[in-house]
Amino acid sequence: MQSQMQSQDPKLAAVLRQHAHTTRLFGVDFIPIGRGVAAASLSVSSEISAAPSIEPEPPVIAGETPAVPSKTAKRTASGRADASGDPAAALQQIRELYELDTPHASFVTEFQNIVFGEGSASARLMFVGEAPGAEEDKTGRPFVGRAGQLLDKMIEAMGLKREEVYIANVLKTRPPNNATPTTEESRLCAPYLYAQIGAIRPEFIVTLGLPSTRLLLDSTEAMGRLRGRWHEFAVPEALPPNLAAVISPLGGVGHKVRVMPTYHPAFLLRQYTTENRAKVWADLRMVVDEMG
Repeated sequence: MQSQMQSQDPKLAAVLRQHAHTTRLFGVDFIPIGRGVAAASLSVSSEISAAPSIEPEPPVIAGETPAVPSKTAKRTASGRADASGDPAAALQQIRELYELDTPHASFVTEFQNIVFGEGSASARLMFVGEAPGAEEDKTGRPFVGRAGQLLDKMIEAMGLKREEVYIANVLKTRPPNNATPTTEESRLCAPYLYAQIGAIRPEFIVTLGLPSTRLLLDSTEAMGRLRGRWHEFAVPEALPPNLAAVISPLGGVGHKVRVMPTYHPAFLLRQYTTENRAKVWADLRMVVDEMG
């Protein structure tokens, strides 16, 4: 089959081989048909079906170093980062405001490190989860445990690298026993997430799980009704004045971004079925198609 494709169209054959490779990385054993998927790509379904699925692996955390804030950011007279025109400095200043305000002090939390977020300050794509887990709490980095390893595979399957996107959570500290964030906890921490979005100004956000999806979309619908279609989020104009002042020079207040909800990687680890993996992959394919 491969030699036949090469003789007909070498470029098409190369594209199909790459698509098969990235699909295997995510563990999907067939190609969901959707907008932007060429009909010719169905010719590689047998190649993908023959490939083994990638099963979740234990976390490999040893040797990893928590992300360190930029040391090159300009500072104001007060010692805080000068965010004017610099998304990276804006993110650092938002973190400083979070540490000063400590919204997590208003609810029960068990944590060693604040897990603020990491990635490219100019990312086109942002992933938003719900809260740090045990491994994240140890390292101060988002999505580094088993769910994080699966997210890395999802990002790679999209043809991207982790350092090219930005990853954050609604809550910046670990809930007791990894509990799902409550509506009130999400409300208290939401302004800092909104400010992160306003500083980065991504074109697309993938929300991972219901807490982040319901927060950004202001919805109470089930994930099954929300995933698989585009939504829109706009950074609220009614942000706290100190946060609004940080992102306003960047045009972050009111910034609109397209949102694609999908299942959390932790859910996939619990329900690691072909059907669930195919649903998530279909959601990510829609993002890839729009990103071009």
